[in-house]
Amino acid sequence: MSNLSDFLGGSGGGLKPFNDLGTVTGVVDLDVSEFGSFRVKQGAGAITLNVTGKAADTAGYVELFFYPDPEQAVTISGADLVKNGYATATGNMNALNYNNVSFSVAGQDTQPYSIAFNNDGSKLYMMGSYNDSVHQYTLSTPFDLSTASYDSVSFSVTAQDTVPLGIVFNNDGSKLYMVGAANDSVFQYTLSTPFDLSTASYDSVSFSVSGQDATPYGIAFKNDGSKMYMVGSSESVFQYTLSSPFDLSTASYNNVSFDVSAQDTQPVSIAFNNDGSKMYMVGNASESVFQYSLSTPFDPSTASYDSVSFSVAGQDTQPYGIAFSNDGSKMYVVGNTNDSVFQYSPTYDLGPLFIYQIIHTGTAATFNTLNSDYTIEDAT
Repeated sequence: MSNLSDFLGGSGGGLKPFNDLGTVTGVVDLDVSEFGSFRVKQGAGAITLNVTGKAADTAGYVELFFYPDPEQAVTISGADLVKNGYATATGNMNALNYNNVSFSVAGQDTQPYSIAFNNDGSKLYMMGSYNDSVHQYTLSTPFDLSTASYDSVSFSVTAQDTVPLGIVFNNDGSKLYMVGAANDSVFQYTLSTPFDLSTASYDSVSFSVSGQDATPYGIAFKNDGSKMYMVGSSESVFQYTLSSPFDLSTASYNNVSFDVSAQDTQPVSIAFNNDGSKMYMVGNASESVFQYSLSTPFDPSTASYDSVSFSVAGQDTQPYGIAFSNDGSKMYVVGNTNDSVFQYSPTYDLGPLFIYQIIHTGTAATFNTLNSDYTIEDAT
């Protein structure tokens, strides 16, 4: 099955970014001259998704967030290729089950603050503030911490900030970003070999967030790189616009923030689900993970608390970093008390979400009933 980054690339060129069509059956028109991304849930019965609008209006493709009925066939017309669906759990998290799996990073740093994965889950990265370095690990079974081992590869960021706290990669692993509390800034790095820390170098590009927060802890990006988010000691999530995706030199604060102080007075890390409809925040004061809904995906100004939270105090009383597997089936938290990464299996109240990239050139593409593992083959 393909990586998420294969399917997430932009708005598709539509005039409006997103259209949620709800639950539908029969023939449904996806007008790409007006929208570049769609969300559709299949009701009972077969469905035909008919892509309409000029090819030029799509900038090459449409993003479709699709909840299929695994017992029913689907046809997509007005398109010449449907790539394999990328399945991911979604909806409200209704349970967070600790897997009794953890991985100690104390040998590398006794103040771990942030974690990240590469796209396929074969690599784990930890930002440590004691040694001011990012450390790289290999997982012989993707996203399984029980198979993790240290690569003896690290990258120092001390020349940029002596209190580094949060890290995140761009979609293809060619860029790394670090937020630090000494200089209250986000710093940008290039990896000449994607996701290989041994090839990292500083871009001499940084962006100050001091106007919003004096102690920034965590950062995240929208999947197309057009937005960046920061959470810190001011107890709010702040949103920034990047006019050139993933290029910090084009970042600016767009005066959008969301207060999370009612849930935790020490928010330290944030993450989004794949379609941007949910945001998760780790709070150090309450030792818990909190869930929020965004009525407009990736827009914190539309966020509301779901009254859903899960304690991770049984594993660590100083949780700092959060990360998810690319399908949302695993969640990870790193903590300072035990200097370890902990693995969880969330469950959700909605079935699998599939993300498609539809190339729109006018030839019908049809695929058959979904098979048992929810994989859809290429159709031309």
